Amino acid sequence: MQRFIVLGLVAFGIVHAADTTSTLWENVWGDIRSVPSGIAIEPLPSIATSAGSLAAIVWMSGGDRALRSAALRNQHRTLDALAQVGNALGQSWSAAALSAAIIAGGTITGSEHTVTSGRQLLEALAVAGFITTATKIAVGRARPWRNRGDGFFLPARWDDGQWSFPSGHATIGGTILGVALARGQSVTLHVGAAAVAFTIAWARIYSDQHWVSDVIAGTTIGATVGYALARRMHSSAQWQLYPLPNGIGIGAAW
Repeated sequence: MQRFIVLGLVAFGIVHAADTTSTLWENVWGDIRSVPSGIAIEPLPSIATSAGSLAAIVWMSGGDRALRSAALRNQHRTLDALAQVGNALGQSWSAAALSAAIIAGGTITGSEHTVTSGRQLLEALAVAGFITTATKIAVGRARPWRNRGDGFFLPARWDDGQWSFPSGHATIGGTILGVALARGQSVTLHVGAAAVAFTIAWARIYSDQHWVSDVIAGTTIGATVGYALARRMHSSAQWQLYPLPNGIGIGAAW
């Protein structure tokens, strides 16, 4: 959880330095406030539900244990090096540095779209990180390296060894992917972001830090929040109330 607290402070500093206008906090609050409506309007509920179901199936079918055993049996120096890259990419500092680079690049080139993308990536990382951290503490699932099985839970414990579900690193990878899909203007960027998210998720399994269901859940949280938040700038959809013969209706209009 400390990583996400630090990320939030870094996000505040970078965004404040990049945009000192009076509308900064209006933009930030507008982005964060748009997440629930963004999830509701876009086809994200179905995607998130499907991914959540997949994570549950992997766990209940014994897939977590089987895939962990397979990863431990197939260790290699080349894969070790790749895992180090994936673990580094999933660090909060790496994500903050990426956001700062995007903001700096947009400022230098005068691209408002790029600056906004960097700011929204920071915001999405903070929101998704908060959700993931709260879930980690509430669930209290033991990490694989504790060798207590995939069904050992100790909720509400301040113990990193019991913070396996969901994966925080995978959440960061998923957030990068979600924002890239919403804001990216090229297929190359989309594919690159997907490769980063996959590498991070795989590295957490290979390094015996997480079960497969952990990284599925973390990636889903990050991608859902990142896409919903960043999609705000591209969609004019909004909720509206309207009268009905027997009451009041609510619907999405765009």
